[in-house]
Amino acid sequence: MKPWCRVTVVGPDGMPLATLVLEGPGEPDVGTVDDVARLSLAAYRLGGRAILTDVLPALRALLELAGLGAEMEGQAELGE
Repeated sequence: MKPWCRVTVVGPDGMPLATLVLEGPGEPDVGTVDDVARLSLAAYRLGGRAILTDVLPALRALLELAGLGAEMEGQAELGE
């Protein structure tokens, strides 16, 4: 399995609620973008946000292409 990114869900107070690694065989695809979108939506519904770190360049490109507002450490939020 190849790690594509690390996702940290933080609550409204900025405290981490969960951390996970998105990974799979080969390169990320549209399904991976869907996973990131669902995690971001779930975090938003909890009043928090999802922060992506260690993002594989191929996934970063897909997220930018999709126009998702995923926050990546060290960068401004995409699509916002």
